[in-house]
Amino acid sequence: MRLDRFFLPLLCCLFSVPALAAAPQLILPAACTPGSDCWIVNHVDMNPAADAAQDFTCGPRAYEGHEGTDFGLRDRKSLEQGVSVLAAAPGKVAMLDAQPTAEQIQKYLAENKGCGNGVLIDHGDGWQSISCHLKHGSVVVKPGDTVTAGQKLAEIGQSGAAEFPHVHFGLFHDGRTVDPFTGTYADEGCGKVKGAMWLYGINLEYEPMAIFANGFAPDVPDFDKIKQDASSPETLTPEIGALTYWAGLYGMQTGDEVVLRITAPDGSVFAENTLTQKDNKSRQFYFVGKRVTAPLPPGNYKGSITISRAIAGSTEKLTRTAERDLTIAVPAAPRSLDGSGGVMVP
Repeated sequence: MRLDRFFLPLLCCLFSVPALAAAPQLILPAACTPGSDCWIVNHVDMNPAADAAQDFTCGPRAYEGHEGTDFGLRDRKSLEQGVSVLAAAPGKVAMLDAQPTAEQIQKYLAENKGCGNGVLIDHGDGWQSISCHLKHGSVVVKPGDTVTAGQKLAEIGQSGAAEFPHVHFGLFHDGRTVDPFTGTYADEGCGKVKGAMWLYGINLEYEPMAIFANGFAPDVPDFDKIKQDASSPETLTPEIGALTYWAGLYGMQTGDEVVLRITAPDGSVFAENTLTQKDNKSRQFYFVGKRVTAPLPPGNYKGSITISRAIAGSTEKLTRTAERDLTIAVPAAPRSLDGSGGVMVP
């Protein structure tokens, strides 16, 4: 998402821009744990050339003109439960709070202007940060407020032109986009490092890909519903028409090999599928399964996914795996509403 045409007039004019000074040290801009209940979906595009997006490692986890870091949630249920967006460093607030119409969203998508509800913070000495796609009505600060690092600004949402629940965190210096993972300007290109800007002790490792959710379904998975609620049943009854296992993935790259498998209680393979990723995708869903015509044998079923990616110049592969257990349980016999009985005592 390009923010320059939408926000830079405000970034440059809202506050005076003093001479360059020490960069702010940043905390995480959301109250979540990356890799556990939120995931970095996209990084800053560090390739200034058109149609040649690259993240700071020169990898593919960015898209054309993206000017920030996206911290995504598992599903909209997580959004509704509320995940706080935090001030990444001390500063003064200028608020941008607008919920566009459906027509405006399409226009923003076409023009790459899609922040939606946003909060802009001036950190002084030419440094500003912006948090976008905030939940409508969740902003708890107002223009002119002074905030401390870690103070709540709002909650993660899906406003503007967001395709999934996340907060877009953008960092600017004198109007130029800066990648907080390297401390370099986006127009300097990838593969350069001045120094990570995350506060000492914050461990944000680069993840080439991630499995952010997985689970079972008693039919073909409805991914629209899974995007709303990505929970998985722990138990199903034997009388189901199908058994499927699904997974949601971030950061998929062309050529990645994906193996999905369901293992039956006796250790045999109930269903399996191997496929190759056709193109780069920020978010991808896959499933494997089988229709059943008779009650399933009770016991523990295991779903698993393995992603393998070739490493340039090496015979080894980068892999990620995840598993999920499911119990097929025979329902308990229903209790009678009345009855009789007794014991003969000699």
